[in-house]
Amino acid sequence: MSTTKRQEQILKLLSENGFLTVEKLSALTYTSPPSIRRDLTKLQNMYFIKRTHGGASILDSNQVASLDNRLSQNTVAKRKIAKKASELICDGQTIMLDGSSTAGFLVPHIAKHKDITLFTNNMITAMNAINYGIKTHCIGGLSVNNSAVLSGPQSYKFISEVYADILFFSSYALDKNGVISDPPEEENSLRSLMLKNSRQRVFLCDSEKFNRKSLYTLSSINDIDVAVFDTFWDDLNASCKIL
Repeated sequence: MSTTKRQEQILKLLSENGFLTVEKLSALTYTSPPSIRRDLTKLQNMYFIKRTHGGASILDSNQVASLDNRLSQNTVAKRKIAKKASELICDGQTIMLDGSSTAGFLVPHIAKHKDITLFTNNMITAMNAINYGIKTHCIGGLSVNNSAVLSGPQSYKFISEVYADILFFSSYALDKNGVISDPPEEENSLRSLMLKNSRQRVFLCDSEKFNRKSLYTLSSINDIDVAVFDTFWDDLNASCKIL
């Protein structure tokens, strides 16, 4: 999803002013309030802004930096993965999304289904889901590396009391032997509990993460149910279902 000229104008105005109401943005861009609201929804879905009651504000530099620019990297691949993974979603499910940006791209697809209950430890993903009208639980805890992703003892306790129909998760690295790994220990610890407390486990991985190995091992691809990639990997040793 790319931005239009008007959406770029909105971003510029928000960057200059910090916060603007829908009415003010409407006047400054000579655009109707309903059109502005649609633009703001799209910009929030792309993680450029934060919607608040009556208006919007730009995501500050700390929030953007804390996600390591993951939201702007490989967006085409991540959207492709999200679309493929959405085939596994059914009405009435309890869905868990980890803190990854890749999992966050599933929110618009989840919103198409009825009676969904969503759990996530990513505050931006949670805000996006709430904006879509999804019944959402934000898993509490401490910020990981000053990011919107939460983990720690509070998160572990919360997850230990939840059982999801399906978990969508990602990670930093996948090697050719199917080892899934990630650098932040806190995120891996929480993901391990998510994996344990989910009936179906779905791993989302774009091809830039192929043939990598990171500090902390999370799992083996052969211990999950489904892996979803943007492209096929011939050398991967995997026995799980691959989409």
